[in-house]
Amino acid sequence: MARIWNEEKREYEPYELPEGATCYEADMDKVVNCARCGGAMLFGNGYISRQIHSEMGIGYCVCERCYEEECED
Repeated sequence: MARIWNEEKREYEPYELPEGATCYEADMDKVVNCARCGGAMLFGNGYISRQIHSEMGIGYCVCERCYEEECED
């Protein structure tokens, strides 16, 4: 189960991941989906989400555009 940080409430909320989203891949050339927008990308081109985490606190992989949006929030 994934969680997303709600800055206004200062707490995590449940989050439904797009199919194909992941925290880790050994193959940096594997095509995965962004945990935020669901768009396809190479895992090695992704960024660690600042808001979407596993229950253990590991960030999911997001695309550059979504990462920049997270930084703005």
